[in-house]
Amino acid sequence: MEPMSQAPETDHPEARASAPAAEPDQPHAGFRWPRSLQATATRRALLLTALGALLIAGLVTALPVGGTGPGRLSGYLDGNPVPTTGSKSDAAFNKAASGDCLMWPDTTPESAKIVNCADDHKFEVAESVDMRTFPGAEYGPNAAPPSPARIQQMTQEQCESAVRNYLGPKFDPNSKFIVSLLWPGDRAWRQSGERRMLCGLQLPATNNQQQAFKGKVAQIDQSKVWPAGTCLGIDTNTNQPIDAPVECAAPHAMEVTGTVNLAEKFPGALPAEPDQDGYIKDLCTKMTDAYLAPVKLRTTTLTLIYPTVPLASWTAGSREVACS
Repeated sequence: MEPMSQAPETDHPEARASAPAAEPDQPHAGFRWPRSLQATATRRALLLTALGALLIAGLVTALPVGGTGPGRLSGYLDGNPVPTTGSKSDAAFNKAASGDCLMWPDTTPESAKIVNCADDHKFEVAESVDMRTFPGAEYGPNAAPPSPARIQQMTQEQCESAVRNYLGPKFDPNSKFIVSLLWPGDRAWRQSGERRMLCGLQLPATNNQQQAFKGKVAQIDQSKVWPAGTCLGIDTNTNQPIDAPVECAAPHAMEVTGTVNLAEKFPGALPAEPDQDGYIKDLCTKMTDAYLAPVKLRTTTLTLIYPTVPLASWTAGSREVACS
């Protein structure tokens, strides 16, 4: 979202917890999920979108990418290669095309299959990219697999534009969905000559997992909202809040207290920011008081934080904001 507004109190809800979060247990080796953060400066607050360091097992490596804003950081978590021959997801991976949706159970993307997008799925394909068509020898039959840095670069070069083109006017630069890349991994690259990657969208969930969702992203309100009681993480390197749900028992920066739907007050064109601000602040205060009852927000040292909706998000169909 665009600007983050603060009521006059002094601290983020749950900013009291500042100890580093414990690393999640690795379910199975073989998949690397690099961390990617997008920093967006605003007039009244700094919002960092955390895309997580997810460790998942399976046939494909999922690499989330930040948005197009400045300040993105990326890392890489190495793992052992896993066999690809005969895996059920080979067919799904090779057949998947723009507009297809993939689903896999729990942390087993090796069981990925193409499903109806109206049903639960964890990845929506924006574009299937065959790197064999790229010029030069970098992706040739005898080429070594790309380095982590090169993979991240490829993801940014290919997937950000692919998702923009795929969504068209429905592209929300502040979307809760993550631009992401799926590729078969080192062993498939070496042994099977696989050079295909899938650019698409995913939705982060708690415990460093992907959240299943229904419907195509272009048909969904992409607003960054979560159910009341959801806790949002904190980047332990910067002590800044991140837009990734975490267990509330873990260190976190904010706790969601409600959701405001601006369409209920402004059904037409994008309202001016002062009009948004006044409406959102009033409702967020009431929701937060109800959430904290019998305690009143004004009697605490907590700070009420909420964004407003920028034009690009409004044009894409996003109408909601979270109170925290």
